[in-house]
Amino acid sequence: MARRRRPKQKQGGDEWLTTYGDMVTLLLTFFVLLFSFSTIDAQKWQSLVSALTGGSGILESGRSVGSSTNIGEDIELDIDVINELIPRNNEKDKETENEEDMGLLQESDEFVKLYISIGEFLEEKGVPAEVKISDAHTEILLRFKDSILFDTGDAEIKIEAREVLDGISQVLKKFDDQIDMVRIDGHADIRPINTQLYPTNWELSARRAVNVVRYFSENQGLKPSKLSATAYGEHHPIDNKKTPDSLARNRRVEIFIVRVMEPAETIESDQ
Repeated sequence: MARRRRPKQKQGGDEWLTTYGDMVTLLLTFFVLLFSFSTIDAQKWQSLVSALTGGSGILESGRSVGSSTNIGEDIELDIDVINELIPRNNEKDKETENEEDMGLLQESDEFVKLYISIGEFLEEKGVPAEVKISDAHTEILLRFKDSILFDTGDAEIKIEAREVLDGISQVLKKFDDQIDMVRIDGHADIRPINTQLYPTNWELSARRAVNVVRYFSENQGLKPSKLSATAYGEHHPIDNKKTPDSLARNRRVEIFIVRVMEPAETIESDQ
């Protein structure tokens, strides 16, 4: 009677090495994909490659270098490197998205075009003014230091400032259908004034705002019904310090351009 042959027993081995090798291969593939989509600092990428292919690799004899603890440390190092690289891509993506959003707004939003046109004009003329638009795109702010438009302690518009107001007026007239109101705000600093024409900062800030309104209306033909003037004296500072630079910031004229709001649609009841 023939004897049954016992099946050969598979020789045991470090089966976890196969799994570990697959894991390292997948990680390397993942990092290569990240590299292909990213702009990565060469030195950091070299550190990452060294971590994957260096100290914790598998030797020809089938032995791994170091213990499982060392492997964990290497993986932690890799993640730290990647964490430093990924935010740079996110920031770049956000910048690209913002540029794309602004491009779409320029094409579709006339009020944003008004904002851009004024900003470009002031930049072209080298006028140091602040130009801002509200988050909801309902209001544009132009902020000028008083020295751009007026002499110290005076409310008469300087001759060289008229070119600035003329250019702004032309842009406003071009986008007149987008504008509900143009409000001119006059502001002074905390230093008192006491002259025959301007007994207090109220009179000085008021006269400056009114003179800009009158210039827009009488010299440039902007609709008076869309113009208003407001005086704040020294009571609405944007800088509470008392340094010369802070005082100069508070002496200002602000032009607020308010957008026409779409009339709400009348909803008829089905009664």
